[in-house]
Amino acid sequence: MRQFVILLVAGLFFMVPSVASADGFGISVKQGYAPISGYIQTPAGGNPGTSDIKRPTFNELDVDHADYTDIDLYYSKGNYTPYIGLRLMDVDSSGVLEKDLNTQGQTFLKGEFFDHETSFNIYRFGAKYDLTYLSPKVELAMMDIDYQFESAGIQVEHSYTKSAVRLGAEKTFSIDALEILFEASGSVPLSNMPEIYTVGAVVKYWFADYVNIGLDVQYFYLDYEDNQDLPNHLRLEMQPAVSVFLQYRF
Repeated sequence: MRQFVILLVAGLFFMVPSVASADGFGISVKQGYAPISGYIQTPAGGNPGTSDIKRPTFNELDVDHADYTDIDLYYSKGNYTPYIGLRLMDVDSSGVLEKDLNTQGQTFLKGEFFDHETSFNIYRFGAKYDLTYLSPKVELAMMDIDYQFESAGIQVEHSYTKSAVRLGAEKTFSIDALEILFEASGSVPLSNMPEIYTVGAVVKYWFADYVNIGLDVQYFYLDYEDNQDLPNHLRLEMQPAVSVFLQYRF
């Protein structure tokens, strides 16, 4: 269903001419905040019985929101724009377990104090091409996860990196110094690759030809499940993810 929604949103503005980017290098830095939900199922070596199913959840880890930073670099030449993007997000928490938890082959008991930290970093390497009515894009996204949990003097940690091929489209409108951009993108459904879907809208105000500030509102969904007997299964949903940013064009 999410794939169909993304395709629908991407096509809503198909009949209005798009705005091409000016030639040159650019950088954008965003600082954002989002309510989050999901879980981090993390077995030991994929062995059955080494993790609870769809646990721990962010809710029982006492995590209900996250701060994140996005950094994007691009180079525009004519209609063609290659880019590199990075999202950095760390969530950490502490509290008392409300029920027993089995994760990474260790069982942690109800009532014990815990510390937790997980980093979600996503690296994107892609390119877009400005057509008359739309700007389609393709990218390789690399998801880097590092999960740590400690309780009663026992610490477990697991990290992994997975890649996904993503397709998407952008639509840009300009009214004098105001620029509005709509974006939708999603992963190609391939085995053992994360599903990463986004739908968003950006409003920019250009103070000069080379600098703007703006607001980005995005729906973000990530789901990854590998092929082990008991899989690593990560789900992260951010809605809405809201960020403010500064963009500079050389």
